[in-house]
Amino acid sequence: MVYLVDAYDKERFAESKKELHALLLDDSLTTVPFLILGNKIDIPYTASEEELRYHMGLSNFTTGKGKVSLRESNIRPLEVFMCSIVRKMGYGDGFKWMSQYMK
Repeated sequence: MVYLVDAYDKERFAESKKELHALLLDDSLTTVPFLILGNKIDIPYTASEEELRYHMGLSNFTTGKGKVSLRESNIRPLEVFMCSIVRKMGYGDGFKWMSQYMK
């Protein structure tokens, strides 16, 4: 699952958090890896990765950006990557991270 957040539109973080957590709690998605992309890092005053994690309620729930083996742990892969779709940067790292969990 790829979840794209407008990291510049801080007024909608609460709404985005609510939608994200509804997906995370969906029983049919319990084993699905989640890639959260914080978009628009090319715009000044966009939320930092730490700020986005905080407002999305993910500060202690991400699993790591490297090659993290989660097979034995039964933990859903979940990570945040900051990106700029317009400048074509950042999201590639996120998709590479996610590809290690694809069957």
